[in-house]
Amino acid sequence: MLPGIYDSFQHWGEKHQTIWIYSDPHFNDDELAGGIKGRPSAEEQVKKINAKCGRRDCFICLGDVGDVEYVRQIRAEYKVLIMGNHDAGSSNYKRQVVKEIYDQDEYSRDEVLEIMRAKYPNWKISIYESYEFHSPFKRWNVSADNLLFDEVYEGALIIGEKLILSHEPIDIPCFFNIHGHDHAGRKRQNHLNVCSDVIRWEPIHLNQFLKTGFASKIDSIHRETIDRATERKAKRGGKTIAEAKKEKEKTCATCACGKGPLSAGGVRGKCHCTRTRMYEKSTHYCAEWKEKKKCQ
Repeated sequence: MLPGIYDSFQHWGEKHQTIWIYSDPHFNDDELAGGIKGRPSAEEQVKKINAKCGRRDCFICLGDVGDVEYVRQIRAEYKVLIMGNHDAGSSNYKRQVVKEIYDQDEYSRDEVLEIMRAKYPNWKISIYESYEFHSPFKRWNVSADNLLFDEVYEGALIIGEKLILSHEPIDIPCFFNIHGHDHAGRKRQNHLNVCSDVIRWEPIHLNQFLKTGFASKIDSIHRETIDRATERKAKRGGKTIAEAKKEKEKTCATCACGKGPLSAGGVRGKCHCTRTRMYEKSTHYCAEWKEKKKCQ
């Protein structure tokens, strides 16, 4: 089980050995490479990622992918993308598996592979033969896999009560934010920046990070709501909202012992308070306020 993660995302850890998280590869982005000293090439980045990420692992990218041809070379069994500001069109990053059938009486194995490689360049092609009781009786079963992302999200993703994944950094008091985007690596409280240029192009072991107690100092949204309600009640002197509202209604305008609001020129809109023996504003609070039916 992944601590602090909702059940709907537990399959990342249950079905795969290790989860690695990374951001901003910008594969083949020459403009960015020229602005960051020592930034490795796309090929070198893939090599560094694969040095950590195994064939049975899950790889999460927090956006700004760049050339998807290099995503195909990441050997993780399962891939997840939170799109960044440089990523355009979710369909360009989603994994596709296409299956086709060819008659063995018409095509050889090599011919089928040649056709599929022409139709789906750089995709992973798999082939096996089978025998059926209907035509074609002897067949080649072929699949083409583009090896891209199994899950693609266009915006920030809340994966636990106190954990949110995003491309750009997000400041929400009740969440710890894992993000990328910031290539300079500015320090932020309750944030983990996994931008490739900040983590030196080596993905972060998410399973280990989840065990560090990162959420222990973050109050849940429920705790914040309770604390704010307690603070507001303290400002009301411990009174309920109904009690505080009733207190506010104890004014000269509603007091049975006062007179008004008056309509005479010099005191228009004011009330005569029997306690202060003065003309007060109609909203004047009276400590000796009495309901009209109780006034004698």
